[in-house]
Amino acid sequence: MPFVQADVRDEEKIMQEMIKNDPEIAQFAQELDAEFELREKMAQARREAGLTQKQLGMLSGLNLQAISRAESDSDISPNLRTLVKYLNAIGYKLDVVKQ
Repeated sequence: MPFVQADVRDEEKIMQEMIKNDPEIAQFAQELDAEFELREKMAQARREAGLTQKQLGMLSGLNLQAISRAESDSDISPNLRTLVKYLNAIGYKLDVVKQ
């Protein structure tokens, strides 16, 4: 299936061009990257705490669906309450720092 990989590379080039040439698209892409990075860090911190999603649910009071959505590349972003409960249950806190 080499043709599929070529299509993906072409789409990636087009996206990079759009990001380079349009500040609004660049800002949107940066926000998506930051959200994806946060989700990855949350899942990694949970695993490092030695917890399964089910165990985290029992500790945090969150259901498995909310935990799964918070950690995945879902179209639904976790709300602030979910983030705080999730992080508190694994021994972290949400902090805001200037860039």
